[in-house]
Amino acid sequence: MRKVLGLVGATLLFAGPALAADLGTRPPPYKAPALMLVFSWTGWYIGGNIGYGWGESTSPTATSNLFIFDPGTFPSLSPKGFIGGGQIGYNWQVNPNWVVGLEADFQGADIKASGTNLVTNGLIVSNASLSEKLDFLGTGRVRLGYAAGNWLFYGSGGVAYGNVKSTINFLDGIFAGSRSETRVGWAAGGGVNYALTPNWIVGVDYLHYDLGHTSVTAVDNVVGLVTVTASQNVAGDIVRGVINYKF
Repeated sequence: MRKVLGLVGATLLFAGPALAADLGTRPPPYKAPALMLVFSWTGWYIGGNIGYGWGESTSPTATSNLFIFDPGTFPSLSPKGFIGGGQIGYNWQVNPNWVVGLEADFQGADIKASGTNLVTNGLIVSNASLSEKLDFLGTGRVRLGYAAGNWLFYGSGGVAYGNVKSTINFLDGIFAGSRSETRVGWAAGGGVNYALTPNWIVGVDYLHYDLGHTSVTAVDNVVGLVTVTASQNVAGDIVRGVINYKF
């Protein structure tokens, strides 16, 4: 009996410190994972843009109250150049993925071209010259986009307006004229935006514009009765970088 009691006592003697150590060790406190902030595209924004534009062929047609012109008498131009300005808009994120919005922009432009064709009629060699320049371009568009976190992929379309300057010269300056005209048409395109922070957004935007046709008329400087009129297409494409501040 004494041996049994001694054995039990020895067991408790050695097991006690180990049990106390186990009871004194506590697991580290549980820490919930950090919440990931989901970017919201809803809100007003304002920003700037700069890019490059290239026009479609102007494909001119010429008419006169005296002359009959063959196709190609006047040169077909391909205007191109830089464009830049600003934009303001509002986005509404209707659900986690779809965003609708409105945007208005205005850009100064230097999209231009000029050219001269030689015209031969028997022994007479003369010139037929045209120029076209887009001075500014503005649009008002509806946007529809797909949001994937900080990315927004969108398409847009709406009204466009711009000022077009054109000149005409025929028969070495006997006929010369110029015109500045504000045209209204349409624009459509698409692009991608990326939110760097809750307020700063960068992106790339593509836009096609079509302002119809503009015409310019020259009157002879001899008797002032003969006219020559050229009609040119005003349309093109723009790629630009954008930066916006979202409120």
